[in-house]
Amino acid sequence: MTSLPPTTAPTIRSRVRDKLSDFVWPLVWMAILLAAGGISFRAVSVMTQNPPLPDCTQVSGLNTDSARLLCARASVRSGSAQALIEAIELVEPWTESNPLYEEANRLMNRWSKALLGELEVMVQRGENRRALALAARIPERVEIYPAVKGAIATWDKEWTTGKEIESKVLQAIKARDWVAARRSVQSLKILNANYWVTTRHNQLRAKINREETGRRQLAKAQALAKTGDLAKLGEAFAIARKINLETAAWKDAEPQLDQWAERVMQYSFQKWEEEDIEAAIKVVQLVPPNLALPAEAQDLLSFGHAQRLAKDEADPWAAPSYGQVYNLLEAIQAVQRISPSSPFYTEAQDSLAKWEKKLDDIVQLQYASTLAKVGRRSTLELAIAEAEKITQERPQRLQAQTLVSHWRKEIQRLEDRPILIQAIRLANAGGKQNLQGAIAQASKVAQGRALRIEGQTYIAEWEDRIEIIEDQPIMNAAQTLAAAGDLDEAIVEAQKVAEGRALRADAQTAIKGWVEEIQTIEDQPILIRAENFAARGRLTDAIATAALIGPGRALSDEAEVSIAIWAKERAYIWSLEAPAPEPYEGGYDVGYSDDIYNSDSFLDYGE
Repeated sequence: MTSLPPTTAPTIRSRVRDKLSDFVWPLVWMAILLAAGGISFRAVSVMTQNPPLPDCTQVSGLNTDSARLLCARASVRSGSAQALIEAIELVEPWTESNPLYEEANRLMNRWSKALLGELEVMVQRGENRRALALAARIPERVEIYPAVKGAIATWDKEWTTGKEIESKVLQAIKARDWVAARRSVQSLKILNANYWVTTRHNQLRAKINREETGRRQLAKAQALAKTGDLAKLGEAFAIARKINLETAAWKDAEPQLDQWAERVMQYSFQKWEEEDIEAAIKVVQLVPPNLALPAEAQDLLSFGHAQRLAKDEADPWAAPSYGQVYNLLEAIQAVQRISPSSPFYTEAQDSLAKWEKKLDDIVQLQYASTLAKVGRRSTLELAIAEAEKITQERPQRLQAQTLVSHWRKEIQRLEDRPILIQAIRLANAGGKQNLQGAIAQASKVAQGRALRIEGQTYIAEWEDRIEIIEDQPIMNAAQTLAAAGDLDEAIVEAQKVAEGRALRADAQTAIKGWVEEIQTIEDQPILIRAENFAARGRLTDAIATAALIGPGRALSDEAEVSIAIWAKERAYIWSLEAPAPEPYEGGYDVGYSDDIYNSDSFLDYGE
């Protein structure tokens, strides 16, 4: 094995060492630079970051005034009156020796202004007592303290005034002096707070209306009850039960309702003993069901009201409602509570059996109605089949038959609707031929079918449109002749539109206008000639000339007005020309002599 020369090994080591030295030293310097940068960044971060916030939930635990001030600043951000007063009270004890006194004083003045505004809002809402309590905690040293004192005095005075007015209103209501009550409540409008001007004003006015209405209803009920007529007594119950339960009138009505109920129950028992059960039940239904009565009377009352609930007053054309079901269930439950020992038990059980059958029928019809509401022919046929299961002897047979008839009509509508839709499409296309086709199509809806009337209505409309298409050329020609001044020919042409045709009314209106236009052309020279006579003072000639325009002509009204004016004018002139009466021993004659009236010169003046 050949050995390396002695100088080779040191050369390799030094070369490796040089390489390592070139690689390590940059890493060392880089590490030093990174460490220095990290230390610098940490220092800057520590110097610039905010100090940790204090725990403001425990004010007593705050060690420094700076922490207290910081907490006070944080609390007022909510803007509430409570937060503002707490912030003020947190810094208010500080004296001038405190380094933060000036800053605290400045903030306290600003917070006090904001607090005063919040308190004003509270007063407007009617929170006067709380606002006064918070205002009293504002320290005297704040700049706006004089304004605070003034506000406290104003709020207190206005609240006192409002309470006094409110008391007057309540006293007037108690005295039933509704005019005085309304006059007093209007006095609240002079105050400033929205609480009095709007909220309390509206509440008191509503109270006045409730109390007055309640008293009026009670008086009417009392008047009916005094008649002794049981029917009137039932009306009295109905009226009295409308009285608002919050009113004093209701408190006065309650004992009277008990007295009236006792009278009715006695009469009802009498009818029952006479075996006039129908009359007994009818009478007992006048009594409200929630009055406190003896057990036997309560049984009769329950039975009577159950009869009223079970009475079928629903529209037979309408599907059974959930209200019907509810009323029947209530009636059934009412009679089920009547004990076997009650004298009304047997009759109640008979009614119970009938009502249970009725309930079964109504449930059956409700199911059928639900099927019918789907609106398809198949579901309508299923609904009819379900309703027809209610046989002749069942309580709801009449309603079932009525609904079956209605649903069969619905099936007819489903069958015939496409016919009418096709007819309408043809008519909308316009033109005489299409309209005739539409009429033929709509005529396919047979007599007695559900859509027959609707189809006939469309047919009548389309026949009118055909007549308009046929007769419009006649009207156009007449209008053209009239525009050319040939009014007589225009009238002759328009008269070709026959009686009963769609355009007959339009033709007659046009003819009337043209006739009036012809008459105006004919009579205008006569009226002008009469006006010329009148202008020259020849009133008699003017009247005679204007009278040539006969009644009913276009200018007859105008001629009659002119004649009346000229006649008055002529009469006035004649009165001025009449000779004075001859004197006689007994005085002067107050009239005119006959020969004055008969003289020709008198009659012909003005010509």
